[in-house]
Amino acid sequence: MNTIGKNSFTLMELIIVIAILAAISVPNAFRAIEKAKVARAISETRTIKTAALDYYSDTGNWSPAYGLTSAVNPFLTDPGVNGWDGPDVEKWNPHPWGGNVGWEIDIDLDDDGINDGNVLLDDDRPGTSYSDNQRRIPLHSMIKIDETIDDGNLTTGYVQGDGRGLYAASGELVIMVIHDGAPLDVVFLTNIPLNSSTFYCIL
Repeated sequence: MNTIGKNSFTLMELIIVIAILAAISVPNAFRAIEKAKVARAISETRTIKTAALDYYSDTGNWSPAYGLTSAVNPFLTDPGVNGWDGPDVEKWNPHPWGGNVGWEIDIDLDDDGINDGNVLLDDDRPGTSYSDNQRRIPLHSMIKIDETIDDGNLTTGYVQGDGRGLYAASGELVIMVIHDGAPLDVVFLTNIPLNSSTFYCIL
């Protein structure tokens, strides 16, 4: 009497079990990857804020803007400014979705007439043009970043993105880290009205 195979799985049964396990684990893996990207974007924004404050402390001025077409990154290379004691960051990476990270000091994100210091998570790859648009940040990730450090509304507040608000184009995120050009020491506070007379620094 042959008993081989009575208590074993058929190939089809094994394939079905593997497919079920994959269907359960793959979405969780993608969520974990996206959650890690959001955390890295917030961490790198904090690093740039610290570098901007270091630059200000060294030179008495805010760093000039650094963007996609800038020749010199003032946080890494001496821009010829008295007192520069950098580099203020070890390296300047693309954001977690592969786009360029910029520093803007000439944008008035809260529309109060005074320029703010902002980190731009651009949808253009480093070394390309502003029409590249190949590294868009997923909308759900932008919302998660906004919920984590601001009001959860991409149209208002210190985090604006995806073509909403004043400056962020579709697929991009602008995060204010210096409010009204003042050296700041206040760590992120939730739901602060932008018309407040107090200076704030988020992150």
